[in-house]
Amino acid sequence: MMYFQTKKKERGQGFIAINVPRYPAELEAYYNIRKSIFCEEQQLFKTSDYDEKDAHAIPIIAVNHYCGSPDDIVGVVRIYEACNREWFGGRLGVVKAYRTFSKYICPNLFKDHQVSSLYKMSIAAGLIYRAVSLANYIGCDKFSAYVQVQNVKLFERLHWSVVATTTLNGVPHMLMEADLDAYPATPIYDGLGTDAIGVLSDLNVA
Repeated sequence: MMYFQTKKKERGQGFIAINVPRYPAELEAYYNIRKSIFCEEQQLFKTSDYDEKDAHAIPIIAVNHYCGSPDDIVGVVRIYEACNREWFGGRLGVVKAYRTFSKYICPNLFKDHQVSSLYKMSIAAGLIYRAVSLANYIGCDKFSAYVQVQNVKLFERLHWSVVATTTLNGVPHMLMEADLDAYPATPIYDGLGTDAIGVLSDLNVA
């Protein structure tokens, strides 16, 4: 859960929670945001970015709350186990109006509230932390992602290293790997705990 530091009189009224989808409507919004970013905005895909990895991937969402009530889903990412204890992340995206949100505190996102301020600089950074730390909690020896060139510096600041260069859907990408020491194993701190995967199973995701 991420509370944004804005004007003092408004502080605490709005926050963004990073979680897995718990309802069909949240899962539908997750896919709709992916489509709007990767199909319509970036035009990496024609009509859908859904692929075979989605059959076993874990979707993660950032949900904007206002006055304590959920409002819109504003960010997405997915993680999946490619082979035994080797995970990948992908489809990281943030709704355009929220890409500049920063300077927030995270009372329920980070274990023991101890985390580098680097992970608090954007919703994307929070999603990256959530993705890798959750995979690490499930069981992870290696976490990688194919990153678009314009996002490489962000990942490097978050303790990722470039492994190789490739082209996906006609766009240059860097294969990058996370330093797992920067992402301590962390479950979802909102009461779901290890039941997060069970929730997804009920939605026919995992």
